[in-house]
Amino acid sequence: MNKKTRQDVVDFIESRFEWARERFTDVLRAELDTAIDLAGLTGAIDIAEQRHYKERLGRFVESDHQQWVKANGRVA
Repeated sequence: MNKKTRQDVVDFIESRFEWARERFTDVLRAELDTAIDLAGLTGAIDIAEQRHYKERLGRFVESDHQQWVKANGRVA
């Protein structure tokens, strides 16, 4: 894979994280998860970068959950 293609893949993932800052959805989460996995499988990113993106995605999911709980209260 050439350097430009690798950068295009990273730019794609980063653009989805930018969208996630504005409005995080389950569809966006799934798209990010898939993009990160495919980037790792194709060698566009190495395992350390893949781990970094997965951890970053996990933080987005946790933050979204916390905001939901705050907005809607706990359901017991």
